[in-house]
Amino acid sequence: MNLFEINQDDIESIFNMASQTVLINDAERQAIVTTSPLTENEERFIHTLEGVHMGDLVTLDDEKYLSLTESITKRHSKYKAKIRHCNYVIEFPGEVIEDFMRDENGNIVYDRLGDPITITIVGDPIFIPAIVENKTFSITGSQLLVAENQIIVIAQDNEVNRGKFTVNNTFSLMDLNWKVRNQDRTKKGLLILTCERV
Repeated sequence: MNLFEINQDDIESIFNMASQTVLINDAERQAIVTTSPLTENEERFIHTLEGVHMGDLVTLDDEKYLSLTESITKRHSKYKAKIRHCNYVIEFPGEVIEDFMRDENGNIVYDRLGDPITITIVGDPIFIPAIVENKTFSITGSQLLVAENQIIVIAQDNEVNRGKFTVNNTFSLMDLNWKVRNQDRTKKGLLILTCERV
């Protein structure tokens, strides 16, 4: 018997008593969330029995957080990751589709001259939670400096976000328009953008 080995049943029992339900990438999970030292931005530690990966989007008390650290190996029989509050939600307009008006049977409706009647369908907008900084950004000690008319946007690296934040695409934030100048994907799971005011 190893006296220093932690019993997995004990850990699961502690989690059942002390954990709360959070969403990680929109899937329910049990986690213990602890605070980190007080900083300018709200950062917390999340402890789980299953891994939390860099770039995972955590919903805690109806607020979005982004996981900034890798959590590959267990520490004291659990995984631990640092999460940071997403201080902005960037809205992209929904997709605009041109189509023809149709009747209840799906047949195209024509005007009195025999031409099909066109309609414009606007899809639902896309909301992307993100961390936005205007001076410097540091994930793990190394800082990225930006010019006065630039911001750093950190979002989850996924197909939708990569498509919306391609280089030279523009978006609106803080009543200003911003153009993506650089897309950095060296931190697996995170999409780090340098954006310039236009």
